[in-house]
Amino acid sequence: MGDTKPIGVAYRDQDLDGSAISNATITNSPIDFASTTQTTHPINFSGMTLASNTNVIRGASVNPTRTSGWISFSGTISTTPAQTYTDYRELHTTGTAEVLGIGSFPFMDSGSSCKSMFAVQAICEVDAGSTVLASTGPGVGIFPIFSKLLLNGETFTTGGVGAAIFASVQANVTSVANEDVSAINVECASGTIKSLLHLTNTTNGFTNLLWLPDDGLPALSTQTNGGTQSGWIKVLVGTAVRYIRLWDTAPA
Repeated sequence: MGDTKPIGVAYRDQDLDGSAISNATITNSPIDFASTTQTTHPINFSGMTLASNTNVIRGASVNPTRTSGWISFSGTISTTPAQTYTDYRELHTTGTAEVLGIGSFPFMDSGSSCKSMFAVQAICEVDAGSTVLASTGPGVGIFPIFSKLLLNGETFTTGGVGAAIFASVQANVTSVANEDVSAINVECASGTIKSLLHLTNTTNGFTNLLWLPDDGLPALSTQTNGGTQSGWIKVLVGTAVRYIRLWDTAPA
């Protein structure tokens, strides 16, 4: 059964290397390390072997009682470490098991009524008095989301698909054809921004700007309107549908 003595203040001044509370059963008492100075990892699961179908830390049917949700950390750095993650996770696969990253699945259940719901909210705030230094290349800057697909000597089977970002919208029952629903929703909240999209073709690898379905909905490649024009891309300008003409060949 192990030691049933509660872990907290009673253990704070004791040996925290694991031996003092090995195989302990925690019974209705918080783990309290507040205002202590630790000389190693306060909680260390390194090398632990999990039983089948178990989690390292699990909390089912735990209802949040504050805005910060289930887990909340805050802190400040200055000069060291030079670069710091707020959360670091690394999971490898060596077979057919697929790594799916961090799963975040909020739901609006029957009876709910909300204006907003986010599975991920990422905000970089640069305040007055701080300085944004000159970028030294692509990927160096202030980016709320940094997403990169790294193909590093793999075997890429014909028919395989890869991208830095995948976005999907699925409307199963209710028609939202006339509503403000899109795969990507972009706002210029204030100020003047040079570009909506900035493409850096470092190795001249991007051969096309867009790859669109040739189905007559957003685009069509065959309809002509004189000359060497062949096809169009449909866009919505305000409430008016307009067409961008396409050409068979690049201008001389």
